[in-house]
Amino acid sequence: MRKAIGSGALLAGLLLMLLGAADAQATGLGRLHRERLEIGRALIEAQSSNWQSILPYYTADIEYHDPVVDIHGIDMMTGFLARMYTSSGDLVTTIEDETLLNGVYSATWTMTGQFNGVPYSARGISILKFRGLSKRVYYQRDYYSENDIMINIPGLDQAAIGFRTYYRCAVDPTFECPLDDAPGAAPVAIKPADTSLGADKSWNPIRSLIQLRRERLRIGRALIEINNADWQSLLPYYTADIEYHDPIVDVYGIDTLAPFLGRLFASSGDLITTVEDESLVDGVYTATWTMSGLFNGIPYSAKGMSILKFRDWSTQAYYSRDYYTEGDIMATVPGLDQAIGGFRTYYRCAVDPAFECPLPPTGALAAAPGGTRTPPAASTFALEQNAPNPFNPSTQISFAVPDGGANIALRIYDLTGRLVRTLVDGPEPGGARSVTWTGDDDQGLPVPSGTYFYRLTAPQYSEQRKMVLLK
Repeated sequence: MRKAIGSGALLAGLLLMLLGAADAQATGLGRLHRERLEIGRALIEAQSSNWQSILPYYTADIEYHDPVVDIHGIDMMTGFLARMYTSSGDLVTTIEDETLLNGVYSATWTMTGQFNGVPYSARGISILKFRGLSKRVYYQRDYYSENDIMINIPGLDQAAIGFRTYYRCAVDPTFECPLDDAPGAAPVAIKPADTSLGADKSWNPIRSLIQLRRERLRIGRALIEINNADWQSLLPYYTADIEYHDPIVDVYGIDTLAPFLGRLFASSGDLITTVEDESLVDGVYTATWTMSGLFNGIPYSAKGMSILKFRDWSTQAYYSRDYYTEGDIMATVPGLDQAIGGFRTYYRCAVDPAFECPLPPTGALAAAPGGTRTPPAASTFALEQNAPNPFNPSTQISFAVPDGGANIALRIYDLTGRLVRTLVDGPEPGGARSVTWTGDDDQGLPVPSGTYFYRLTAPQYSEQRKMVLLK
């Protein structure tokens, strides 16, 4: 009997120890969860005044991506952040929604301020991944659209506005299209809803929590991977007052969302989206994805991230927002590819420490057309980078001829090497010179947007530089 009592006491003691250890572990995990939330917010909402204090929260092998820049390692990350906050001293980011599940933190945000003196206001979403049971981040990706910056830059604004107009003409049923050659939007016949998948149900909050989560994950994945073959059958998973947003279109109500999806998949019948990472916390589903296919015959491949919000105890989504970069489509469109290429070069010159910048040190896209600059000294031949660059409608090219003068030629060529315009051809006295090119050829006809080379030649001298014309 005494032995039995002793054994029972020993078991009780072991049980108490196990319960205490489990409680301590739960307390520790709860603390780690709270600290990761705080760190995630700090990394997203960092500003010029405190960005250096967040560096210890990144691992030495941190991997970072945004629509333009790819960073590998803490040294590159430090240089990237230093350049970004030097260019954007007043940039303020404010988190809206956030989730943290299994060490993956995601947050939607708004950002306002200036980038290199250009007003900037945008929405985005970010994902961060924490290592093991630590408070250090080894992966970060920001999703937003470059057009939110481009739309404020003279010379690039028309490209951004033009693409958004073209896109809305194709897919937005509420948009009064101003284009004569807009892609046609054929009437979309909406078939009766197929509810075979079980659109919505009344859920028992005790019995069905696990089932509800499972259903929401399945439905969230289906709504992100929606395609031409199944989009009509998925309509019942949206509420009647569904609110949808992407970088260009804002949709309110199922009666507007249905024709929007119909137009989208009429223009993009082979568009395929594949979910990569996903999470579901408190009825908020987030997922990263890749998308590929054609939009109105234009090849398209991009990465993005989406957020869906489900109504309480329901499998119906009342809010949906897609984040992606318009530049991934524009980069494949003749006439727009040069615009997005020019912006991405400009952006990387400003913030990417690994990028060999082809632009002059100022690299200002927003320089006023026709602005003046100081020509180079005239002690030897010299050819300066044109300004502004990229440009529209004109740019200034400065060069120098050494004392005594010389016969020189300043000519412009396209990417194929074809002569476009001769600006100077003949004897020039010594000194500094500047000439203006207004984007026309030798016949006075305007040339298309694109990359051009200008070359200064003289006896025993030749130098060439590149410039970009954006219209």
